[in-house]
Amino acid sequence: MLRHYYIVDSQDEVEIIEHELQSYGVDKDHIHTLTNDDKSLGHHYLYEVDNSLQKGLIKSGDIGAAIGIVLAVSILILTYFQGWYNGPLGGMAIIMFSLLVLAACTWEGDHIGIQLPKINSQTFKQSLESGKTILFIDIEQQQELTINKIMVSHPNLKPEGMTTATPEWLIRQQKKLQGLLK
Repeated sequence: MLRHYYIVDSQDEVEIIEHELQSYGVDKDHIHTLTNDDKSLGHHYLYEVDNSLQKGLIKSGDIGAAIGIVLAVSILILTYFQGWYNGPLGGMAIIMFSLLVLAACTWEGDHIGIQLPKINSQTFKQSLESGKTILFIDIEQQQELTINKIMVSHPNLKPEGMTTATPEWLIRQQKKLQGLLK
């Protein structure tokens, strides 16, 4: 997925753009609005940026999980080649230990992400302080042309860049996990 960033002067215009995007098939979960005036987002029925996106938790948690997977697999491989699974503790204790290492690394990655300042707010700090709104749109490559058509019809919309976004499959899995935890 690609994430497009736009700076908009008016939240009324952001609301119009969001309705147009949804009418062209962009899911509301892929449209995010970042502003210093979060209360006004509710009045305009806009979708604010999720706290995890503001803090960069998804990326730091993913990095922690990747490190945890590498360490856990390394522990299991070392155990296998050393024959420790035949020892007095057995293999189950080693498996539990490797899962504990995975969980600890993921937790630590999230913990580091919480301590970092808002990544997106740093990038757009000057625009936010001047009262403007940042619009994030996560789209698939094939939606690029449609998005460009919509954005051309809004002259007050200032394109501010593009990055890769969190993969769709990861977002779906996180929503499923949140649903299970509730």
